[in-house]
Amino acid sequence: MLISDLQNKKILIWGMGSEGRAVKEYLERHKVSSKIRTYNDDEGAEVFSKLLKSGVDVIIRSPGVSIYKPEFSKVKELGIKVTSGSDIFLSEMRANHPQTKVIGISGSKGKSTSVSMLYHMMKALGYNVALGGNIGRPLVELIDGNYDYIVGEFSSYQASDLSASPHVVMFSNLFSVHTDWHHGHDNYCRDKIHLAAHQQSGDICIVNANNAQLKDYCKGMSNVCYYGLPETFHSRGKELYYKNELLLNIEELHISGNHNIDNLSGVITIMDKLGLDWRKGLEALKTFEPLPHRLQKVGVIDGILFINDSISTAPEAAIGGMQSFEEPMAIISGGIENHQDYTQYANFIANNSKVKVVVTLFQCGPQIADTVRKVVKRPDFKLIEAEDLESGVKAAYEELKKVGGKLILFSPTAPSFGYYKNFVERGEHFISIVKHLSQQNQ
Repeated sequence: MLISDLQNKKILIWGMGSEGRAVKEYLERHKVSSKIRTYNDDEGAEVFSKLLKSGVDVIIRSPGVSIYKPEFSKVKELGIKVTSGSDIFLSEMRANHPQTKVIGISGSKGKSTSVSMLYHMMKALGYNVALGGNIGRPLVELIDGNYDYIVGEFSSYQASDLSASPHVVMFSNLFSVHTDWHHGHDNYCRDKIHLAAHQQSGDICIVNANNAQLKDYCKGMSNVCYYGLPETFHSRGKELYYKNELLLNIEELHISGNHNIDNLSGVITIMDKLGLDWRKGLEALKTFEPLPHRLQKVGVIDGILFINDSISTAPEAAIGGMQSFEEPMAIISGGIENHQDYTQYANFIANNSKVKVVVTLFQCGPQIADTVRKVVKRPDFKLIEAEDLESGVKAAYEELKKVGGKLILFSPTAPSFGYYKNFVERGEHFISIVKHLSQQNQ
C-alpha cells in the first residue's frame, strides 16, 4: 500500500513496538493523516471492538500481530484494508524510488549474519547502502533516503501478507519455527516464501539448493536461481568455492560456524547477479565482526571455550551450531514450549560422539530430555536436567572437565519469553554467568 492510499484515512496502528512507533512517526511527520489511533493486544478485545465501531479505513499491523488472529475475520467483514510497515516500504520503493534496489534476505536461520555480511561488503565497495528490517532499524525509516541499495532482513511475520516484493530475494533455508504465530508449519513455509510472491520480470530470487524443503516450496516460482551447487557458489565444510575455485576458508574470517559459509555462498551470489565486485567484497569481509548472540565466542575457562548462540530458536539451529565445531562439547538447550519436534536433534547427538553432555532447561526442557533419553545410549554421554541457566552452565562446565571436553554451546532451540525479554537479554545473562565463573576460577 502506498502512502498516497493512506492520505486523510482513518488509520489504526495495531502493535506499538519499534515498527509501529516508526510508522506512526513517519505518517505524522509527513502529515499523511490527522486520524491515527493505536492499539496493543493487552488493551483487550473490548477496546479493539470500540475502535472498529468508531470507524477505521486502514489497519497497519506490526509484525507481532499474526494475520491468523480471529479478529481479522471481523476486519474483513467490515471492509477494512490491512497493510504493514514493511508493505508500505516495499510499495513506496517500487513506485517512487526507482534508483534504489531493495534486497530482501530471509530464512529460518542465518538471516541477520547474511544481511550484515552483505551490508559490510557493499559499504566497503563504496555504495550508498542502508541496512534495516527485522535486524533493527524499521524499514519505513529508509523510504526517504537516496540509497543505491537497501538490504533488509525479513521475517515470516513481515512477509506473510505483502503486496510488493524486493527486487532481489535470497532464501537461506527453511525449517519448522514460529508455528504458533502461523497456525501450522505449512502456513509458516508459505508465508516465508511469500516474500518473493510479487517479484516482477527482471527481479531475482536466489535459493539454497541444499535445503530440500525450501526447494520444494519454491517450485513453480519465477526468477529463481540456485546457489550451493557444484557449478555455482557453494560451501565445502569450512571452505567457499566458485565452481572448483577455492575462494576462502572460514579461518580467514572472524565468524564461526560452517553454516555461515553456506550463507555466504548465497550472499556472494547476490553480488554476482547485481554485477558487483564480489572478489573485493570477500577481501573486505575479512574485517567483518560477527554479530553478538550468534555463535559468539564468550571466553575460555580451563581450556573450555564458551559459545553464546542465544539467537537459536529451533532444533535445526542447534544442530547447525553443533556441526560448526569439532571439539568434544556440551550443549545447553531449552526455552518455552514451542511445539517443536526434537527427534532430529536427538538423533544428531546419538550419532555424534563429540557431543558428550546435553543440559536441558525451562519449559520445553523435559520434552528435549525425554527425546534425547530415548535415542542416545552411548556410555560416555551425560544428560542433565537443570533448574535454570546458571546451574545449567555450571553443571555443563563441571561435567565437561571430567571428560576432557573443550566447548560449551548455549543454543536454546526455542524462545524464552516469560524467562527473558528477548534473545539479547538471554544471551547477556549467559555471558554474565560465564564471566562470573571465570572470576571464580582465577
